[in-house]
Amino acid sequence: MLLSSRLTRCLALPPLTTNTTLQDIASNQSKGVAKVILKKGKTQLFRDGSPMVYSGAVDRIIGRPPPKTGDVVLVADGTQKPIGWGLYNSCSMFCVRLMQLEEEVSGDPSCALNVEKLLETRIDAAIRLRKSLGLPSANTNAYRLVNSEGDRLSGLIVDVFGDLAVIASSAAWV
Repeated sequence: MLLSSRLTRCLALPPLTTNTTLQDIASNQSKGVAKVILKKGKTQLFRDGSPMVYSGAVDRIIGRPPPKTGDVVLVADGTQKPIGWGLYNSCSMFCVRLMQLEEEVSGDPSCALNVEKLLETRIDAAIRLRKSLGLPSANTNAYRLVNSEGDRLSGLIVDVFGDLAVIASSAAWV
């Protein structure tokens, strides 16, 4: 229901705020957020945009209790400095789907560690992009509204066929 309501309306993007770090936000949360610490030499791959953290890139996980599938986690380099946050999956070779990088959080902290707010923002951006491409149009009412990694929602696909939206997923968080 949450996703379908987001598809039917465009939302205003939040104002930009600066100088907030992901570590600050995580430290102020009432419950602890686990940290997935990457192995030396693996950090740049994810800073460069790969959203799927594979288990072989993970050095250790810090957190009590350990994260469960679907939990929000910080992803950090070897010095425990966060590079982003994502959603944990204990049953997949991709143990984290990165949702937002530290640089994005510093520029706009409103979505940090907040899956619902991030979904609103990213689906809104996808809707605006498709509208700018002329979709839907008189020639077609079938198109891909959300294209997983292409719209920075790793594992989520939403196809539109007229008045019908079909959701497909390859990620436990969806």
